[in-house]
Amino acid sequence: MRAMERYKLLTALFILLVPGLSFATDGVPSFGINASYAAISSEPSDLHGYQLMLNYDPQRFKWRQFNIYFDGGFSHFYTNPPNSTINIYSAAPVIRYTFKKHGLVHPYLELSIGLAYMNQTHIYTRNLGMHFAFQDRMGVGTLLGQKEQWSMGVHAVHYSNAHLAHNNSGLTVPLVLDVGYRFQ
Repeated sequence: MRAMERYKLLTALFILLVPGLSFATDGVPSFGINASYAAISSEPSDLHGYQLMLNYDPQRFKWRQFNIYFDGGFSHFYTNPPNSTINIYSAAPVIRYTFKKHGLVHPYLELSIGLAYMNQTHIYTRNLGMHFAFQDRMGVGTLLGQKEQWSMGVHAVHYSNAHLAHNNSGLTVPLVLDVGYRFQ
């Protein structure tokens, strides 16, 4: 079993089997928005672009320092030259582990595996195989402000069809910079 397939399987099992997950109803749901910029890409190496993510945190799925929230987003990537573009629509649950707060800084780690739809099956010379893909994302960041309404972080993102099609070139962006705001 390849490393990425093991990672996906372990993350899915973690989501389904976390013991003691509380479904508290005392928190007020929050909504937020994140804007991201692809700073460094590796597959293909000349990929550029951005992501806009809307997120929903029902404040129900918490267990100790773990929290599960949901995001949906739009990503636009392009190669230049030649001019080749792709738009990706995604939805995913996100597992966040939050460390102890230090002053106004509240650091966290995030993991996510979700579903994605790509409007193209090719970008430049890469054959992505099919429109359907999985979005794998992991990152680090911090919540900022007295109400922790701001976030800043970095993450890596990978899109591939997990060999469901004959071709599975995938897209990988190992360094994405993001900033977010949570409405309360």
